[in-house]
Amino acid sequence: MRSRWLMVVLLGWMAGCSSDDPLEPVPETSLEFLRFPPDLAPLVTSSGSFWAVAGENRELVLRYLPEPGDSEGDEFLRFKVSGNALLRRPDGTTFQRGDSVRITVTVDPEDRFLFRFEPSGLRFDPDDPAELRVRYLRVGTDLNGDGVSDARDRNFEARLRIWKQQRAGDPWEPVGTVRFEADKELRADIEDFTGFCIAA
Repeated sequence: MRSRWLMVVLLGWMAGCSSDDPLEPVPETSLEFLRFPPDLAPLVTSSGSFWAVAGENRELVLRYLPEPGDSEGDEFLRFKVSGNALLRRPDGTTFQRGDSVRITVTVDPEDRFLFRFEPSGLRFDPDDPAELRVRYLRVGTDLNGDGVSDARDRNFEARLRIWKQQRAGDPWEPVGTVRFEADKELRADIEDFTGFCIAA
């Protein structure tokens, strides 16, 4: 009985924090992007880079510019690469322990929660993928940007997920997304690059 009860609790928790997976890719015109508000957009760090190394845990954090009196700004993106995650370079060659690759993340200049990852074609181990975390805590309650905080924002938030696009102009494909409502954070396992966004 106790095991059955624990399973019910676990399934309920997963239903509360996970997004349902759409089945098909969609054109960009079908997506409603989450955006940085006009007063927040000037504080967004536009890009960042780091060296991922086979055999070492590495990560990149992108932050807003710090507020007066703060030593560092709040984070809005974290990309984690474990020591076993690197699999193949864009040319198809495999990584050996100690090999490295420089990863760069660029934020969309149109203030959308859209991020371009390079080098395009880099692949991670499906058994130990990289992890993308995107936090929208500072965006506020008017998530759809219509100037009013109402039920439409809550509906929009409930539909938010992570999407990926192999090349600019390609359809956007849904990525398995876990939502942490209290933290205003979405997470996804990443097996390859290049573009990722938060949209409904």
